[in-house]
Amino acid sequence: MWTIFSRDSSKDFPYEISESPSYRFNEKSLWKLNKGKKKNTTQEVSIFEFLINDDIPGSETRSALAKSAVKHLKTLKHPNILSFLESSEVKSIIYLSTEYVEPLESFISSQNNLHTDIMKQYIAWGISNIIDGLKFLNFEAKLCHNKVNIWSVFVNKAGQWKLGELEYMNSIENSPPSYASGLYCAPGNQRQSQFSIDIWGLGVLIWEVFNGPLSNQSALKISKKIPKEILTIYPKLIAVDPMNRPSYDTVISTLREQGYFGNDLEKTMTSLSQYHILDDFQRTAFLEKLPSLLETFPKNIALYNVLPSLLEMFNYVKEQKVIFPPMIKLSTMLDDQEFEEKIVPCIIKLFESNDRATRLLLLNSIELYASRLNADLLNTNIFPLLVSGLADASPTIRELTVRSMVHISSKLNYNNLNVELMRHFARLQMKDDQGSIRTNTTVCLGKIAQHLDPKNRSKILTSAFSRALKDPFQPSRMAGVSAFSATQQYYPLIEVSTRVLPALCQVTLDPEKGVRDITFQTIKGFLGKLENVSEDARLKEKLEEEVINTTNPAIPTWAGWAVTTVTSKFYSSKTSQKDEKSIELSKNISINTNVNNSEQMYSNLIKDNTVKNVYNERQVENINTIQNSLNQKNAMDDSTSSNGWDDDSGWNVGDDWESIGVDNSNSVKDKSDFGWEDQEPILLENSDEAAKKAEAELLKEEMRKKREERKQERIRQLESKRNSKQSLKLGGKRL
Repeated sequence: MWTIFSRDSSKDFPYEISESPSYRFNEKSLWKLNKGKKKNTTQEVSIFEFLINDDIPGSETRSALAKSAVKHLKTLKHPNILSFLESSEVKSIIYLSTEYVEPLESFISSQNNLHTDIMKQYIAWGISNIIDGLKFLNFEAKLCHNKVNIWSVFVNKAGQWKLGELEYMNSIENSPPSYASGLYCAPGNQRQSQFSIDIWGLGVLIWEVFNGPLSNQSALKISKKIPKEILTIYPKLIAVDPMNRPSYDTVISTLREQGYFGNDLEKTMTSLSQYHILDDFQRTAFLEKLPSLLETFPKNIALYNVLPSLLEMFNYVKEQKVIFPPMIKLSTMLDDQEFEEKIVPCIIKLFESNDRATRLLLLNSIELYASRLNADLLNTNIFPLLVSGLADASPTIRELTVRSMVHISSKLNYNNLNVELMRHFARLQMKDDQGSIRTNTTVCLGKIAQHLDPKNRSKILTSAFSRALKDPFQPSRMAGVSAFSATQQYYPLIEVSTRVLPALCQVTLDPEKGVRDITFQTIKGFLGKLENVSEDARLKEKLEEEVINTTNPAIPTWAGWAVTTVTSKFYSSKTSQKDEKSIELSKNISINTNVNNSEQMYSNLIKDNTVKNVYNERQVENINTIQNSLNQKNAMDDSTSSNGWDDDSGWNVGDDWESIGVDNSNSVKDKSDFGWEDQEPILLENSDEAAKKAEAELLKEEMRKKREERKQERIRQLESKRNSKQSLKLGGKRL
């Protein structure tokens, strides 16, 4: 008769009971609710168990009700009705497997305070779930539930309220079945109003949510604990006369007018369920607001309701970059396996996009997901896409890509870290026109130094930091000195004496006192290290062994300040609109940062009022003489500083880098006004002075052009006079 129970072997039932909690629900229902899982998997389910006992009076009726509940549950599909998985009758037991749920009564009793803002929103959303489920049953399925109360409602992992206990359900054309207990029998003649019994049950459910399980119907009149927003409609829900009970639409509109419905949680859940019918503007507005709302939502709703909806939307909507922020924020709740299965494919897909806004989102949030990426997948699929940002035309993309390497360097393989990434870093430090990017390249290298190959590490660091010490951008020089100090444990003693200290000594005459101060401090530390070895030769072997074999040796006290500086914050570029003109000028003009007396004389002459008007030939000759002497001095300085350094061959690590060089003649000296994040401010050269220097250079260039024009004009005049004289002579001879 009942074909769905034709199997009599427990082996055919793919689920098994794992735990039998002592829910109060088990005392009030025909069923016993157990926790279970699918065989050979970790999928959690709920298993309802009904014991067929012929010795109990009315056992046939009870069995018929249980089988009726299974039949209805199997045929009804709705988001707010318990989801059926499988059923089986084994000997004298009926097993019903559903999605994992717990009784609403158990869930509510575990909450400490139902009157917090988030619980108010959650209960309102739960009540709206039940109303939607009842509307579906009454108007679409043409069925009456007949047993709506706290014992017939369940909560799934996603926090949704679901209708169960369908054993008393009947068609609207038939009379409702009689209850074993009259506690939940609705008063009045129910045939006068088809759905009034479920409306009354909704009122009972609301009372029980705030007061606990009902003990007698007279208690329904006590409404002190029910929120005042509901009290306008609640008395009508439990009216004795079925004709006086409101419709579902009236209940919804009244609660919405009172402000009980329409909260952020309910709006979010509604938007997720109706996302496909929203227009582009509504979708974007909803997704942009979602990350801030997630902080106020219960964890189970965010993880099991919002995140699955976002993952589903990600595969078929075009707003992927807008979906990503809330999705990656929620991914922190997933375990590693779920993260790799659900989130990583989305990350790879976004990295493949050429849209810069998408790349910015990925880079700004990389710290949320970098540590959870599989090393093989990172090196093979993501790193080639990520590293391309180091050559992007946008300075912001390049800078954020540099910063991102700190989060993934520990997982990069030898080739990606020690060859590919170092090649890009060398190019950025030598050729990038943004001072902040050159600075952050140095800072990043100091942060990831412990992961570099020990055989080449000291060569890479020494060449890179030595180059930073010669950068005209002051923060870059400070970063170079700090990085030397923070990575002092990675240099062999011979490297310290022959390359590190000579490079640092060159900065002791830096025009900026802040740079000089940290340089002297660093030099003293390195000298102290050499002095200790000189006093005790046994330390040499120990220190040399640490350089090769230890990835992160102990940091001495004298270098502690530098470690804090390098490993805490990156340099942040903050160019104001006020400096745009000077920045544009400085892009085409090389400004010498080592100001000396001759340069000051030249600057004073340019600032003189006579420069702004008409220049006489003597002033022009003086300016040319001074500028020529400056050029000769700078050329000598450049040639002197380049001797003995590997500046023109990348960082001198690997044959592949030999093609990387520096064109000093066209290098851009960025004099923009920048600031360190969360650190003491660094006094940079005033942007107005830079603009004046640039303007002076332009004035000088204009003067040179005018002199050249006057010279050419004089030559033409002389040639014209010479030709005129020759013509006159020829004319005289003819006469």
